[in-house]
Amino acid sequence: MPYLTGQDEYGNTAIRPGAIFFFVPLEGPVQGAKYWLSEYGFRYSLQQTITFVSLTGEKNGTGDLGYYTLDLKSKWNIYNAPADGNAGWISSQIENKTGFDSASGSQDAKSNLGTVTDPTGIWSDVNGFRIPELAWQESLLQGEIVVVAGVVSQRNYIDGNAYADSGRSEFINSALIHSQVLPLAQYDFGLNLQWQPVDEWYAMAGGSIGDTPAGNPPWTDYSSENWSLPMEIGYAPHDFLDLGPGIYRVQPFAAGAKHTSGGGICFDLQQQLGSSSPLGWFGRYGFGDSKVTGGAGEQVGTGFVFKGPFDQVLTHRISNDFLGVGFIWSEPGYSTKKVYHENEYTIESVYALQLTPTIKIQPDFQMIWDPAFNEAHSRAEVFQIQLVMAW
Repeated sequence: MPYLTGQDEYGNTAIRPGAIFFFVPLEGPVQGAKYWLSEYGFRYSLQQTITFVSLTGEKNGTGDLGYYTLDLKSKWNIYNAPADGNAGWISSQIENKTGFDSASGSQDAKSNLGTVTDPTGIWSDVNGFRIPELAWQESLLQGEIVVVAGVVSQRNYIDGNAYADSGRSEFINSALIHSQVLPLAQYDFGLNLQWQPVDEWYAMAGGSIGDTPAGNPPWTDYSSENWSLPMEIGYAPHDFLDLGPGIYRVQPFAAGAKHTSGGGICFDLQQQLGSSSPLGWFGRYGFGDSKVTGGAGEQVGTGFVFKGPFDQVLTHRISNDFLGVGFIWSEPGYSTKKVYHENEYTIESVYALQLTPTIKIQPDFQMIWDPAFNEAHSRAEVFQIQLVMAW
């Protein structure tokens, strides 16, 4: 079904239109490999980044960080039975982070600034490899129902806002990638159920058990006391009030952690602003029991995006760039650290330019007021520039 396909499958093309430079020799073999592997049912998204970050207002650590990341998501089609309406895949995700120096290998912007949100949202606190997902995916009833079981990253399926979902092509702050109220487990044993009975309505439910640290197998420190049950009901109209396509999600959840259980609710909205407009709006809001949320007790994340803002300026040569401005308000969740500011505010501006058909450059600036765990400073600034190679 339309929405589930967008969440569950990867294409077999690496070349993207709207670049400044149309040809780079390496891109022929990159595209050829994707075509060849797709003939055997293996489709993937490989994204690599090189990022340099400069901070002001840090409470500890260094203000200059640099790192490399890799994110490989794949779906390997093992069998396909069209007559029965069924198909099965091995679904996997492999990530890596390598700091360019000892500080970058052990520090991050969130800890150095003492913030609720992470200004470098794709940066793990683990230097090295980790596997957020390794699961079996089954499609039933001609794609109306999809089941994912094994080690499941719930954030690969739930809270997938098309305007603010990837730190490698859109906003980089963690709160504009996913809500930090919603508990979206990774690295743990889990199950994700998806159902789309009609084109414009769908529902998902995820369940995970454990609290596995990144870079460890899912049975590490396994305890049934740690669990999460996020859900999502979505309305995806093709044309909402003559504005164009939009998606409106309601996300109730329940979770347990260390003898405590609770719940909450989130909302995730996105709307194109005109039937043929490149301008769009998105918004997230959520609140819940601060002892079981994903890091924030209450949070707002919203903003506007402009896809192809310079398409008309440079004779249609640049058409795949992305310009966005986002705003975040966060109230910290439960923490053993002392809270100095109950209300943390962030503004982020980001621009992603398609340099070649497989390479983007992404400058980003964030201004943070009243970092929650920073006694020394009431304001911090983050500038980063990121090179993204998407194969």
